[in-house]
Amino acid sequence: MNEIMKIARHPYKFRLMWTAVYLIIFAVIIYIAIAAANGIRTHTLPSGSVQLTVPYSKYVVGEKITFSIKNNYNSSISVVNNCPSEPLAVYRREGVTWVRQHAQASEESCPDEQRQVSVPTGGVVNGNFAAWHNLFSAPGKYRVVAFVEFYNSLPYQEFEVIAQPKTSSELQTIKTQTPGVVTPTVNYPATSPAIEKEEIDD
Repeated sequence: MNEIMKIARHPYKFRLMWTAVYLIIFAVIIYIAIAAANGIRTHTLPSGSVQLTVPYSKYVVGEKITFSIKNNYNSSISVVNNCPSEPLAVYRREGVTWVRQHAQASEESCPDEQRQVSVPTGGVVNGNFAAWHNLFSAPGKYRVVAFVEFYNSLPYQEFEVIAQPKTSSELQTIKTQTPGVVTPTVNYPATSPAIEKEEIDD
C-alpha cells in the first residue's frame, strides 16, 4: 500500500524509471543487430573491367601466340582453366561469320594445373597457345575471347595469321625451274620492197 501511495504522489519518478529501462533494452537490441549485420557476408558483383591483350596484330603460321589477362576489378576474379581444351575461346573468320575452333593438348601439358586461376586486383595472368598450335594452322583472321566469372562482357582481341613467306633459296629454286618467258620479236627489212606496177596492154 505504501508503494502505491509513493507512485501516486511522485508519478514522474515512476515514468522516468520505465523510460530508462526501455532505452536500455532498445540500445541492447540495436547493438545485437549491428553485430549480426557485420558478421553477414554479402555477395556483390565486382565492378571494373577485364583487359585481354595479344602482343601483335599479325603472326606467321607456326609462330607462338601469347596473351595476357589483366584484372581491373576492385576484387579478385577467377579464370576457368579448361586444359586440355584451349585456354581461351578461339574463333576464325569465315566469310561474314566467326566459327569456333577447338583443339586438345596432350595429357602431359596440364597434369597438375589448377581448374580455377585466381587473379588479384590489378594482377596479370599470362598464357600461350603453344600446346594448341593447330588452332592457327591455316592463314586467316582470328579472334580470342576470355570468359570470366561474374563479368557480363567478353573481352577479346583480333589478329591475323599469314602464310610462311618464301625464303631466298626457295625463290631461287622456283626461278630456275620455271621456264623463261620468250618475247616474240619480228624482224622488219631495212627498206620496204618496191611496189611493182604492172603495165596493161591495151
